[in-house]
Amino acid sequence: MKKFSCILFAWGTLILSQTISYGEQALPVDIDNEAEQAQPSVETSPVQYDNDTEQEHESATDESEKQDLMKSEKTFIEQKNPIFRNPPIIIDNFDRGSTEGIFSERETSLGAFQGTWAKRPSWSLITKTEEMRRGDTGKSQKMEWRVAGGWCGWYTLLDGLDASDYNCITFWVKGRDGGERFDIGLADSMMQELSIDAKYVGSVNFFIKGGSVTKDWVKAKIPLNRIAGDLNISSLGALVFWFRYDTPGETSAIYIDDIMLEYDGEIEKIEEYNKPRAELDPEHPRTMWVWKIDPVVNLKARQDMFDLCERTAIRTCYVYFGDFNEHDDPAYTKQLEEFLRESHKRDLHIEILTGNPVWCLKENHHLAIQWMKAFLDYNQSRPPELRIDGCSFDVEPYLAGEWQTRRDEVKKEYIDLLKKIRALIDSYPDQHFEVGGAIPFFYKEEGDFEEQMLTYLDYSGLMAYYDTARKIIDVSRYHIDLATRLGKKIYVGVETQDLITMKQGRRANTFYEEGWEEMERVLKQVENEFRNDPGYGAIAMHCYYSYKLLQRGRNTPMKIRPEPEDLDHFISWYQEKGVVIDGNTNDWILTDPSVQDEKTQVVYGRGAWNGKSDYSISAYSMWDLYNIYFLFDITDNTIVQEKTAQDMWEGDHVEFWLDVDLKGDYNEAMNSNDDFQFGFSPGNFNNIPAEAFLFTPEMDAEQYLEYVEIAATKKGNGYIIEVRIDAKMFENVKMEGIPEVDPSKQQLGANRDLITLGPDNPEVAEMNHFRFKDGLMIGFSTDGSDCDDPNSPQKLLTSTSKERIWGDPTTFNAIILKK
Repeated sequence: MKKFSCILFAWGTLILSQTISYGEQALPVDIDNEAEQAQPSVETSPVQYDNDTEQEHESATDESEKQDLMKSEKTFIEQKNPIFRNPPIIIDNFDRGSTEGIFSERETSLGAFQGTWAKRPSWSLITKTEEMRRGDTGKSQKMEWRVAGGWCGWYTLLDGLDASDYNCITFWVKGRDGGERFDIGLADSMMQELSIDAKYVGSVNFFIKGGSVTKDWVKAKIPLNRIAGDLNISSLGALVFWFRYDTPGETSAIYIDDIMLEYDGEIEKIEEYNKPRAELDPEHPRTMWVWKIDPVVNLKARQDMFDLCERTAIRTCYVYFGDFNEHDDPAYTKQLEEFLRESHKRDLHIEILTGNPVWCLKENHHLAIQWMKAFLDYNQSRPPELRIDGCSFDVEPYLAGEWQTRRDEVKKEYIDLLKKIRALIDSYPDQHFEVGGAIPFFYKEEGDFEEQMLTYLDYSGLMAYYDTARKIIDVSRYHIDLATRLGKKIYVGVETQDLITMKQGRRANTFYEEGWEEMERVLKQVENEFRNDPGYGAIAMHCYYSYKLLQRGRNTPMKIRPEPEDLDHFISWYQEKGVVIDGNTNDWILTDPSVQDEKTQVVYGRGAWNGKSDYSISAYSMWDLYNIYFLFDITDNTIVQEKTAQDMWEGDHVEFWLDVDLKGDYNEAMNSNDDFQFGFSPGNFNNIPAEAFLFTPEMDAEQYLEYVEIAATKKGNGYIIEVRIDAKMFENVKMEGIPEVDPSKQQLGANRDLITLGPDNPEVAEMNHFRFKDGLMIGFSTDGSDCDDPNSPQKLLTSTSKERIWGDPTTFNAIILKK
């Protein structure tokens, strides 16, 4: 019998099958560079260590800071467990060994070895250096890489290191350019022996105070509890870095020093703060797909799953099972009974989950029937508290190759399978056993296929994998209406995996970047939309192993930018009386324009640009206490616009971005809800009027059009667009900026500091209230789109940004409001 077989998703091709034992050595005698001055040796000084290493004692610049550190250390020692913790273990301070040669020559502080892996054209390279180090002696390790279509990374073996008495692995990291990003994984000894890829723990941005690698040394702290249920932390096998993100330059480089196994008193507090949470809707309790863990045998994984469900309002879990026969392994069956008993005590329903697409084919139906029958037989002889509650039949026929060659036949065969499964379940009349199936939203284009499916299913899990309420609602509406008509339920599935890294989707298909707090804001809108629809079941989370690691804050690509005052900028001048929006320039201060009239500013269709008289822009801005105004004086030798709303991009228009909370997310290289992308169309000066359209963030037209006014006039060699935007447009923007910003010290990433100012604090209320004022800096990008032929949209695109990347606010320039 194959009991529980996890589906393995490859994170790379790391194979760590060879080890070098370091015997019975319990503690290394090496200590980090700075610690040598404070401690004679690790072996003779079993003292308690502070959250960060002795480096921080060394760097305290005044007596009060030192006193704070000493107080923190004393508090740490006097925790509920008064026994002194073991001193840190150095995994590698990079003073030993080489970075080349045979294993024994690449020795680490543990006596194990390290190395790199890569698939061309990507590559990674490690070099030990004395030129860049944290202390006055010793070395650090430089890691260089290039991601170019293959894959690459680094590993260091841990040789069965017992981390049971510790709660984190730490290291110091310094970027060559700043903004470097990589993912971190851990493997235990068994995984290493079986050549199983390391478990993903998270992006380095999760674990650094400030959320980003900088040009200064910063400490990363990797909480072991994040993956304690997924591997054996009493016998660790390897620590790995995956290099797989776009980088600031052609290559990336970081310096690493002092990798340690530590106990840090702040880790649990930070992890508890970041754990996902959701409010329970008793009428629509949520569900979750559970892959990759075995909560039947693995008690830690079971408890972790229970804890996540309790915090996040989940009351049904679809748990993956392989082949099962209760008579083949009585011990496992007993564990299954205990798992189900404990689940039901917690009011948690457990449904079996499978997902083999070829089961839809007629020749494989018997496999699906045998699999299902084994669990129904198990239920038959047991009381309700020991029974499985149903089956999530995640068999998706469109994933079978035959879907492309004989789709109609595959559909019929799949419907026949569901009919057989329904007949099988109905043959056990004394069981309440629901069966559901996973469906993509494009099934609405497959005739009555979905309706036939729901005839034999109790519910469907709709893969509505988007990250905005509007999109989720739009793709779900048809399916929920169908379920209502048929008396069935649709569970609206949302995604939390890193689809970009997996190459299985776009950022718009997952909440991985937004984090769970923003996700909950979006899901509340979805729940409110469908709450009264009989065909709506609840939200379904995909899936356990990524959802449990989802951060409270945003997890976005980061870039280190110049100081705000060093950004290219232009001035928005104060106009107390405001501006009349009529397409004229009479009431404008026409100084300090933002100009686009050079070939280097053409970011698309450069060969089609024929000089300033072909297409150029001068943009101006003014403001009063309640509005900000923009004037676009556009030279265009041929005016073409036959489209409206979201299609206006096919004709002449201005794509205009505003980052109204410039300092709050200064280094985030991905747009958020404070980044507004407008389209300003002049119309055609005949039957299509001037128009403003908001592409992002998601907002209904009746909402934003109340706050945007536009007019356009034609001139001899082009046209003028005049726009007013009311401050109320940005009323929901959560302002997190501060008057003076230091990008290297701001909490800009996913792992922000604990909030110390409550939401009712007047200081916070004032900070979060958007208003126009003297000195305010706003990010902007003006992108002019020229079209000379209605049958050939967008001849060229110009931009104020020197390195324009759609949706990347770090490429924007700045507007400064002045009186």
